[in-house]
Amino acid sequence: MKELYSFDITRDIVTKTPYTKKTKKGEVEAFKNKTSKKKTKIIIEKPSISAIEKAEFFFGQKYNEYINAGFLTKAMLLNKIGETGTSMVSEEVANAVTEYLEASRVIEFYGGADKLTDDQEKKLNEAKKKFSETQMLVHEHESNVRGQYSQTAETKAEEKMIEWFIFNFSYYEDEVDGEKTYFPLFEGNSFGEKRSFFLELSEDKEDIQTENVLNAKDIFDESFDMIAKAVNIWYNKLGSNKQEIDAKIKEIFG
Repeated sequence: MKELYSFDITRDIVTKTPYTKKTKKGEVEAFKNKTSKKKTKIIIEKPSISAIEKAEFFFGQKYNEYINAGFLTKAMLLNKIGETGTSMVSEEVANAVTEYLEASRVIEFYGGADKLTDDQEKKLNEAKKKFSETQMLVHEHESNVRGQYSQTAETKAEEKMIEWFIFNFSYYEDEVDGEKTYFPLFEGNSFGEKRSFFLELSEDKEDIQTENVLNAKDIFDESFDMIAKAVNIWYNKLGSNKQEIDAKIKEIFG
């Protein structure tokens, strides 16, 4: 298995310990639960070229499904916006973005200086004020654009393709008869089966009835967030190995 990314999690393991219990009828064998901590390695396998081609084919299928279901493509969305006579960027927003960028450059230039002249100090204060005034408008615009595009056929199909990578390439390491072996985190023979398994894992522990889902629940809870971050960074070509992905996770998520 070629490894793209890996990390360790710590989970609780409950084992039954036998002991002799004294009762009125005599001694009987009983069991008590013993909880211990266990370190478990999570591995994301590096997709092969062949696997990436399968993922792209899967994307095409989902893309067509969303179009048939009535979702707009990004091109259709832009045409629709044009037909209504509106613009993705109003003059107010465009001016705010320009002022926001100019202010940030002034703050960066003067902010690190030890000594400033009165004129430079005035420019810095004005830039901080302008940055604060335009920041909310710029962020609202970015959220609005993301919101519009998040419901397009391309974006929805891409979300499913990232799920496809997560479901097919996520493993955990466990020991069987003294030998360490990799097991798939998401069980199933198809995307639909693996996604059903994922949905069951996402339920609260007390609501899960299936034993194999329960067995994987703790591993899923401790690892899924990091798996999703790593796969998204790799998919968006922000990192191609553990060192690069770790650096990007630190940069983006702190």
